[in-house]
Amino acid sequence: MKSGKRLIILIILLAAAAVAAGYYFVQSMEANRVPTISLTGDDSATRVYLGTKYKDPGYTATDTDGKDITAAVKVKVPDMNKTGKYVVRYSVKDSAGRTASASRIVRVVFAEQTKAFGERGLAVLMYHKVYDEANPPAHVDANCISSKNLESELKYLVEEGYYFPTWKEVREYVDGKIDLPKKSVVLTFDDGSPLFIKYGIPLIEKYDVRATSFVIASRNGKQLAARKFKHLTLESHSYDMHRPGGKIGHGGIFTALTYDQGLADLKKSIEILGNSDAFAYPFGDYTKTCEKAVMDAGFLVAFTTGYGKIHPGDDPYLLTRVRVNGNISLAAFKSII
Repeated sequence: MKSGKRLIILIILLAAAAVAAGYYFVQSMEANRVPTISLTGDDSATRVYLGTKYKDPGYTATDTDGKDITAAVKVKVPDMNKTGKYVVRYSVKDSAGRTASASRIVRVVFAEQTKAFGERGLAVLMYHKVYDEANPPAHVDANCISSKNLESELKYLVEEGYYFPTWKEVREYVDGKIDLPKKSVVLTFDDGSPLFIKYGIPLIEKYDVRATSFVIASRNGKQLAARKFKHLTLESHSYDMHRPGGKIGHGGIFTALTYDQGLADLKKSIEILGNSDAFAYPFGDYTKTCEKAVMDAGFLVAFTTGYGKIHPGDDPYLLTRVRVNGNISLAAFKSII
């Protein structure tokens, strides 16, 4: 009898333990249950063209009982103002305070070039000196713009969401490979003058816009290259070819030099400035020999002083620019870009 009772008691204890274990298992499982977020679509196919607004492919969410709580999902979308990979994050909290999260990879890319966008053209703006209206230089001409007017133009571009492409992107646009956003513009400042350094560079840094200064390297190239700029790139306006001596166009000496002389000058400017993406012909003068030297020096693009926007199919080494003639009105500025 004693052994029988012991067996019964053992069975009862084992059953109780099993019930308790099952209870705690269920409780543990319940505690570990969380809401679920399901994303629509395929991450690898989530692409957005630069300059267009991101549209989420969709998502749903349910709590631990299967109740729809999609309306409670919060979506955090980063600024997608450059090409590259971005993460869109989703989060949700149910009535019991339990949370869940998910993320989606979005790739921002350039659209393939279309005829309509190619015909629109891209304005590469050409500036020179910048001065303070309260203390103007002795001689103010069409190559001079007041800091007040320049600031109003930069402010407008930023507020309107203009994109400032790199020189590599400009070359790809000219080669017909990509479309740039409809609102795109390139800012260039020739000569690297003391007035530009004093009044222009601070505005470029203030408004966080990408810009290029075409520097005559023999004058102040080393001094400028020694400085650290957040948004300004130093590109070549030659080492020492911004001087008379030729008989073509405005008489720049580049056109009178041999191929080897021109190439040596260009390479020296690259060595000092540290960049070889873009070149501006001194005085806008060039010959086929000049163009070949620029190409062989490794530049992606080069600019004359011819007026106009650039388009796909243009010669990348004979590109035009849109000169900003002095203190034009903001309405006139809008019309030229």
